[in-house]
Amino acid sequence: MKLLPTLVAGALALTTSVQAANCNAGLNYCANILKSIDLKYINLMTAAIAEKYTEFNSAIAHPMYYLWHCNADGSVSIVEKCTWGCEDAGPGNSDYCS
Repeated sequence: MKLLPTLVAGALALTTSVQAANCNAGLNYCANILKSIDLKYINLMTAAIAEKYTEFNSAIAHPMYYLWHCNADGSVSIVEKCTWGCEDAGPGNSDYCS
């Protein structure tokens, strides 16, 4: 009968270890950095673009072309379009457009 509590404890430990990661609130991120934090950011960035531009056109509004701000709830919002690319400023620092 000790097998069931062990299985339950193992399942709970696994569940907490697979939680999604979030960006650091208040920092700005290049899209590729957000993508490396968690793949959920691909959908969040695409949704933010679709919300800002009523006619979403991935050829002119691809998430990788923008600098993103990490909000307190882990969501992201567009800061600006990076015409010449985006620079990774390193952990704990806001990224910026080239």
